[in-house]
Amino acid sequence: MLMRRAHIEDFAAIKQIVFEGKDLLAKQGVNQWQDGYPNADSLMNDILNQWTVVLEEDGEILGTAAVIPGKDNSYEHLDGKWLSNGPYVSIHRVAVSSHHHGRGLSQKLFEAIYDVVKNINGINSIRVDTNPGNLGMQHVIKKAGFVETGKVIPISATANTDVRNFAYEHLIKQPLLV
Repeated sequence: MLMRRAHIEDFAAIKQIVFEGKDLLAKQGVNQWQDGYPNADSLMNDILNQWTVVLEEDGEILGTAAVIPGKDNSYEHLDGKWLSNGPYVSIHRVAVSSHHHGRGLSQKLFEAIYDVVKNINGINSIRVDTNPGNLGMQHVIKKAGFVETGKVIPISATANTDVRNFAYEHLIKQPLLV
């Protein structure tokens, strides 16, 4: 099993996995990804920007996530306190194939992302957020070593929503004590 950067040829599989995730959230009564986002355009944009990674085994894509460097506008207004103020990467749009649920693949995807990001000079942490109703993702995030830091308005929020996602941060490098 390996994690790699996604290619244009992976788009159909990535879209299928993310849309299966949308369906699963709907069946669980979770109001995340139910308003048209993420859509095909946002997924293609992730690939074109080289943000998408996939977890692959024997030529089959098992899971996907967008790993985005730089400032994330949705994280600028946290109702809480981040663990660090330095450069970070954000993880968004995490999904695992419905044909492979129960194998701990979300956890493996987070671990693989961490293993890559910890070797990037200048990155202090990884940030992620999820809907309050998405208990499965909350479990994965906490098990991966993330600490809940507060609440944020999700990037997919519209003017008529009052949803505040739980925000998490995982330190790559411990801040120096002064």
